Amino acid sequence: MPSLEKANQPSAYIAAKIAALRRKQVATAALTGMAMAVGVEVELLALAMFFDWWLDLPWGARLVLLAAQLGVFTYIFLRFVAHPLLHHPDEDDLALMVEKARSAFRSRLIAAVQLTRPGAIPAGTSAAMVDAMVQETEAMAAPMDFNAIVSTDKLKKLGAVAGTVTLLGIFGLIAGGAVSMDLLRRVFLSNVPVPRKTRISVVDGNKVVGRGDTVRLEAWAGGVIPSSGKLEVKYRGRRTLEYNLEQDREIRRRFGRSIENIQDSFTYTFFLNDSESPAYEVKAISRPTISTIQCDQEYPAYTRLKPVKRLLGDLSLLAGSRISLTAVPTKQVQAAALKFVGASGSLRMPMIAGFPSLLVLRNIPVEMVPLKVSDDKGLELSGSFIVPAKGLAGFSVVLLDTEGMESRDSAVYRIDCIPDKAPSIRITYPDRKEELITRQAIMPVAFEASDDFAITKVRLRYKVDTADDGGEKTVELDLEEQNPQRLKRRHEWKIGAFNPLLPEGSKIEYWIEAQDNNDVTGPGVGTSEHQFARVVSESEKRADLLNRAGDYLGSISDVASDEQKLNDKLGTIIREKWAR
Repeated sequence: MPSLEKANQPSAYIAAKIAALRRKQVATAALTGMAMAVGVEVELLALAMFFDWWLDLPWGARLVLLAAQLGVFTYIFLRFVAHPLLHHPDEDDLALMVEKARSAFRSRLIAAVQLTRPGAIPAGTSAAMVDAMVQETEAMAAPMDFNAIVSTDKLKKLGAVAGTVTLLGIFGLIAGGAVSMDLLRRVFLSNVPVPRKTRISVVDGNKVVGRGDTVRLEAWAGGVIPSSGKLEVKYRGRRTLEYNLEQDREIRRRFGRSIENIQDSFTYTFFLNDSESPAYEVKAISRPTISTIQCDQEYPAYTRLKPVKRLLGDLSLLAGSRISLTAVPTKQVQAAALKFVGASGSLRMPMIAGFPSLLVLRNIPVEMVPLKVSDDKGLELSGSFIVPAKGLAGFSVVLLDTEGMESRDSAVYRIDCIPDKAPSIRITYPDRKEELITRQAIMPVAFEASDDFAITKVRLRYKVDTADDGGEKTVELDLEEQNPQRLKRRHEWKIGAFNPLLPEGSKIEYWIEAQDNNDVTGPGVGTSEHQFARVVSESEKRADLLNRAGDYLGSISDVASDEQKLNDKLGTIIREKWAR
């Protein structure tokens, strides 16, 4: 018959109820697993934080604990959360679970599920009976709640436990404040110190010092401030030493201890109240110094002197000279500079070509010139500077090695700055301080001048009280294109060339100036003494000449009289000797 060959259709109603059952079972299992994972993980975090606070676990131990916590969480998540989500129970299992919980079905539910599948009914079997059974099963399943079969008691218990544990953890984290946050960060491998009642803060813990130096070790306390503490020092290969900490009287949070004459490297730890600081290291290394230094002096070009080598004990240097230095340090350096003494901020020298534009050295004043590290190994230094006219008293070499250690108490090399003296000049004629001249006179002015190197200009300077409101005037004197070191000259000063002629009674103040060839720190200008010339009438000049002639004649008479007396005395001495 055709009805026997027709396949039975599965019950959509029964399939929908079984699908709802599957969803609830999967959700319940996954949520139960998640509650278990959260509760266990919060408890493990709390235990890790407690043990870390108690034992101050090192970073490696905290890494092992964190790995263990992640392992436990991963196992619970995969086993109790991911597995139910990825491996759903099939319809047969769910149907059997319902029949087990609801015995009224008596295998009808599993039969309704299985016999409606394609090919489930063999040939010759009545399909009408299967349809009747499915309809009967639907009628029985209608009043039943399949979802009630899934027990949520475990989910509720574990959820309550997880929620309580999580709330307690959050409350403890908030109540603990910074302490709890630090412990939590340490669980996740942060290097913050274990929080204590007293918190220790060490600024610049690791230090590099020079051998023989005194190092000051300081710590700041927070929270409960103790009245005392100790410092533990461990030398390599030696026993541990303990020192009492000194508390600052003004800033009670500050503790410290000075250790003198450091010779070896060591580690140190502060202990204040219940807190212990991390171990820090003080590394002792030798400071860089200068082994040898060579000094060459290059005179200014105007002196025409050849360069010379100078001993460091004899640095009497002409102002304007360039001093070139070549130095060899005792160890490899990364930077060096010349530190000047006595410059008082006035020494501003240009950077030398090829030198760095900025030199970063600690504790070096502005008065410095960088040295070029010309050797690949940092064992040769070179540089130069120009000797100023005044103010420079000496220099020293400051170094910064490749480990960041700077030199200290470097030798100071004294410098005596020798300035280029201005030319000396004097008027040799007229020999009187004030000379009387007429309006038409030609007054000869003779002078002598000398300089250390060369004279380039000579000028007659004067001013007349009755002309140009007494302003100064200049007459350039011809040196005949010569630059002598010494000179004698005579200038015929034509007073009658003044236009208009000077009135009688005018007073002329005049002097001679000489300028040298110093084009570096100069030029130097030398000035003679000021002399005067007064314009008088011809009769006054004749009277002056007669008076001077009388003075000369009187001088001659006095000399003749003195000569006569000497002759008479000599004759007497000769006669007395002859009489004997």
